Amino acid sequence: MPILNLLSLTCFVGALCVRLIDPLVPEIARDLDVAATTAALLATAFALPYALGQPVLGPLGDAIGKARIIKTALAVLAAMLALSAVAPSYEVLLATRLLGGLAAGGIIPLAFAIVGDRFPYEQRQVALTRVLMAAMLGQLVSVIGSGLIASFSSWRMVMATAAAVTLVVLAATLKQLKPRPDAVRRRFTIAGVRAGYARVFANPRASACFLTVFLEGVTVFGLFPYIAVLLEQRGAGGIREAGFIIAGMGLGGLAYTLAVKPLLTRLGGMFGLMRSGGLIAAAGLLVAGLAPSWPAQMAAFVVMGFGFYSLHNSIQTQATELAPENRGAAVALHAFFFFLGQATGPIFYRIGIASVGATATTAAAAAVVACLGFWLAGRLARVE
Repeated sequence: MPILNLLSLTCFVGALCVRLIDPLVPEIARDLDVAATTAALLATAFALPYALGQPVLGPLGDAIGKARIIKTALAVLAAMLALSAVAPSYEVLLATRLLGGLAAGGIIPLAFAIVGDRFPYEQRQVALTRVLMAAMLGQLVSVIGSGLIASFSSWRMVMATAAAVTLVVLAATLKQLKPRPDAVRRRFTIAGVRAGYARVFANPRASACFLTVFLEGVTVFGLFPYIAVLLEQRGAGGIREAGFIIAGMGLGGLAYTLAVKPLLTRLGGMFGLMRSGGLIAAAGLLVAGLAPSWPAQMAAFVVMGFGFYSLHNSIQTQATELAPENRGAAVALHAFFFFLGQATGPIFYRIGIASVGATATTAAAAAVVACLGFWLAGRLARVE
C-alpha cells in the first residue's frame, strides 16, 4: 500500500475519535446522570492530554521512529474506546477519554511529520492535503455516524464501533507501515528534547504559527460540544441534527482539499490563502452564532470549514519546515498548541454563554478569527 494511503488511514482513525463525543453530550448526560455542561467537558478531557503529550511524543518519534509511535498509539486508543463503551460511570468514561486523548496525540501529528520526511517542500502542501482529506472524512463519519448510531442504538455502540475500526487500521499499520531505512536517530534524552525545541523556537516563524493555531482551537472548536445542547434548548433539534451541523465543518474541509491547487494560484500563494481563509471562517462562525435553523447552521459550518482549513493547512505546511532536523518535535508543538486551544475553548465558551449568551460569544470569536489570517501572513512575510 502506498505510504500516503496508509498514513491517510491512520489520520482517518485519529480524526474519527477526536469529535466522536460532541453530538452525544445530551445522551451521555442523561445516561450517566450528570449535567450537560459537565458531559461537554469530555471534549476537554480528550483534547488536553492530546496537547500535553505532544512535547514528549514528537521528540520520541524522532528518536525511536514515528511509525513505531503511531502503531503503539493506535493499540492504546483501540483499548480505551472499547473500555469507554462499557464505562459504568462518568468518572470511568472521563478516564478513558483522558488516556485515549493521550494516545491519539501520537497519530495525526506524527503522520504529518512522516509526510514532511518523505516529500520535498514543493510537493508537501499537496501531499499534506491528501492526508488532511482522510482526516476530514474521519471527522465526517464520526459526527454523522455517532449521531445516527446513537439515535437508533446508544452512545455505547458508537464507542464500540470506533474501537473496531481502530483495530482494523492497527492491523494494516502493523503489516505495512515501515520505518525509513535511512533515518538518522538521536538518543532520547531530556537534554536532546530541550535542544530540539530550542531549534524549533529559534525559527522566528514558530511563535506566530503556534499562537495562531492555539487561537484557532479556542475560537472555532470550543463551540462544538455545545451544539447539541443549544439545539435542544432552542427546540431546533438534538443529537442527530448536531451531528449533521458539525459534519458541515468536514464538508467544508473536503471542499478545500479539492480546491487547494487553484486557490494557491489565484490568491497569490500561501499568504493570500491565509488571509482569505480567516475571513471566510469568521463569516461562517458569525452566522452559526445567530441561531438559525439547523440546516442553515450546517451550511454555516461548511463555510467555516472551508475557511478554517485554508488557514490551518497553510500553517501545517509551515510547521513541517520550522526545523527539518527535528520535524517530529516541530509538528508536535503545532499539535500541542492547537489542542491546548481546543481544550481551553469549551471553558471559555461555557463562561461566555453563561454571561453574555451564545450569539455574543460566537461573534467575539469570529472577530478574532477574521484577524488571524492577516496577522499571521504579515508576520511570516516580514521574516521570510
